[in-house]
Amino acid sequence: MLIQKFGGTSLADIEGFIAAAGIISNAAATEEVVVVLSAMAGVTDLLENSIQTAIKGGDFNAVIQSIKDREQGVLRKMAAEGWDCPLATDFLQVQLKRLESRLAGVALLEQCPEEVKAELLSSGEGFSSRLMCDLLQAQGYAARWSDTGVLPPANDSFTDSLVDVEAAAPLLQQAMSGDHDILVLPGFYGCNEQGKPQLMGRNGSDYTAACVAAGLKARSFEIWKDVDGFFTADPRIVASARCLDEVSYEEAMELSFFGAKVISAKALTPLMSARVPCEIKNTYYPDKPGTLIHADTEKPTVVRGISHLDDVASITLQGGGMRGRVGVARRVMEALANEAISVLLIVQSSSEYSITLCVRSADAERAHKALAEAFHFELLHGLISEISVMDQRSVITLVGDGMKHYRGVAARFLSAISAAGVNVEVIAQGSTECAISVVVEKQAAQVALRSCHTAFFSHTSHMDVILLGCGNVGSALLQQFQTHDSSLTADHKALHVRAIADSRKLLVGHDTVGLDNWQEELNDKGVAWTVDDILAIRQQLGLLNPTIIDCTSSGSLAKQYATFLANGFNVVAANKKANTGSIAYYREMRAAAARHYRKFMYETNVGAGLPFIDTLQSLIRSGDELKTFGGILSGSLSMIFGMLDDGVPFSGAVEKAMKMGYTEPDPRDDLSGMDVARKLLIIAREVGMELELEDIEVEPVIANGFAADVNGAKLISRLKELDADFAERANAAKADGCVLRYVGRIEDGCCSVSVDAVARDKPLGSIRDGENALVLLSRYYQPIPLVLRGYGAGADVTAAGVFGDLLRTAWRPLDL
Repeated sequence: MLIQKFGGTSLADIEGFIAAAGIISNAAATEEVVVVLSAMAGVTDLLENSIQTAIKGGDFNAVIQSIKDREQGVLRKMAAEGWDCPLATDFLQVQLKRLESRLAGVALLEQCPEEVKAELLSSGEGFSSRLMCDLLQAQGYAARWSDTGVLPPANDSFTDSLVDVEAAAPLLQQAMSGDHDILVLPGFYGCNEQGKPQLMGRNGSDYTAACVAAGLKARSFEIWKDVDGFFTADPRIVASARCLDEVSYEEAMELSFFGAKVISAKALTPLMSARVPCEIKNTYYPDKPGTLIHADTEKPTVVRGISHLDDVASITLQGGGMRGRVGVARRVMEALANEAISVLLIVQSSSEYSITLCVRSADAERAHKALAEAFHFELLHGLISEISVMDQRSVITLVGDGMKHYRGVAARFLSAISAAGVNVEVIAQGSTECAISVVVEKQAAQVALRSCHTAFFSHTSHMDVILLGCGNVGSALLQQFQTHDSSLTADHKALHVRAIADSRKLLVGHDTVGLDNWQEELNDKGVAWTVDDILAIRQQLGLLNPTIIDCTSSGSLAKQYATFLANGFNVVAANKKANTGSIAYYREMRAAAARHYRKFMYETNVGAGLPFIDTLQSLIRSGDELKTFGGILSGSLSMIFGMLDDGVPFSGAVEKAMKMGYTEPDPRDDLSGMDVARKLLIIAREVGMELELEDIEVEPVIANGFAADVNGAKLISRLKELDADFAERANAAKADGCVLRYVGRIEDGCCSVSVDAVARDKPLGSIRDGENALVLLSRYYQPIPLVLRGYGAGADVTAAGVFGDLLRTAWRPLDL
């Protein structure tokens, strides 16, 4: 036997009824079917509204008219199709008269007795179930309608009753007897011995149908909705959420209780007791597999899904007088139970100093009042210092039967929330270890949910990039992203460019920025920006591990690195300005990175794509100690001084380097030696020397201020004044078996950059044509030095170094 339940969203219009009838008739071709129906979408809300309107003395007839329009509209469309609906038509006439009569009485009394409320609210299911029975009969199927006298309530509550499943079993079996294949029942309520409806609680149709399934010991129970099943998270919030094939009863209970609106948590109890499997299916896409809820899941999954529940309030009782007092928790629960307030979760501090619990926001005021009355004595005498309420909260719950068998799940959960920049206010875990719940501010819940989903359900190492600066290096980097996309995918890495900015405009993608025409998008859709706009991207897109890549030369932007790190961004810097600022700021950036578990990467600050910084850091971490360092750290000066070896005049070498794109637009920026000095300062600081830029001894290639009044071709003409001097120095060096090179050195605790005569047979002597070289002697590397050499200039090389740094920031998926 099969039990099918159709929710209100599946019965929103005639198309929904027709689709549901098709599903029912297909199932009835092979076995007996019991169908339980909710009210049409929105009808129960309208009925609730009519009651409240009547109590307040408003025009409840307008609400009745809305119900009438909705239900009569479906009847008219049924008639147009040639389907007669006598049961629903007759019921609607009686229902509308009863609504008018009862609501007039409610308006007169200015209150609504629970018995009357149950009668009014149950009418929506009464109509929809009769309409479905009419439709099935009109289509030629043997269907019978029955009221819910077959579901006797187990208590006297008119608004939140339970079904006596044992007593219901023979009544259901009797109702199934006869020459019909399909039994149609209204959901949401049962009828007592007097024939009065008693509601099963809001969304009680799931529970009603589950009790039918348990009473008849059905083969299976199907819930048909407008969703495909349980998802790993709410797909309206997390675009990458996927539908789950199966969940256990316990997992479904936790997911449903804390916000997954797929099945009522109350409905799972009778299903678990009778071990009836439940399938969640989509009415409008019946061929989709859906989700199976059962006891025999193939393999306990560590984390099955993440749910979140909004509109929660946390209430805390605290005070020294609570320590050692027996029965405090009992009194808390009794006070709330007396007000029919459900407690979502409760935790107590190990010192017994405080108890925190969560209730729905709608119940918060009543809960606070009830607790204040229950603990009046303790509040009066200071035994409890206060009862505080924090509203507008959300509960995020991690659910999975397999969590008990794995270590580190809670740490990963909390780390993901922290990485999203969200503060956790309350943590609760049950003894079964099937679920871990945290309470956060409602406004931060969606960001935290996305971050957690990425942490537990992303099977790739992922990188979320915000690129600042899209000149030569930035553009080359974006091109490399495109070129290596397939190889990254093959290596289980996902790279998403979330935003691109130049000095004027910022382009933020709705999800990602497409790289095929990013220049046009930036020009057409980009907007003026500030640092605050960059910081907002993380929460706007719910990024777990975002990385800011700075390919600018902006000093003001470099001063924001500590802020970026403190706000949860990794920073990859091609820009040297931050690392060559004050030593105080140098320390501040590293402290922020360590404190917030972020990465600050800057490999290209010294040798472009050469892996010198990483190599040096590894040596220092392993206990090595730098003795001396010498390096050619400028690709442009490497090119210029290499041409001097060939007899090219100094001015001609500078002109040629300019035309080849090796120098800055004004070559005096290179010839000043300050770029090399900055790189040397970074190396010095990496080995623990606490220096400022002015502590570096700098011998510029040309005197500071030389030809300051000219540019371009006139500058080259003025540089000819220096040709003879450089030719003389080059010839003198050559006579001694040396060559001229611009070298940065660290020796005896001092740092200097200068034009040096270097022996041709030494490592730096052969460096030319734009190459960089870094030579260090250390405790481990002596007397033969460690040498790194390669091209140290050019957009592609620098971009490759930045790309390498980015790969080191990738968030790695949890291996479960």
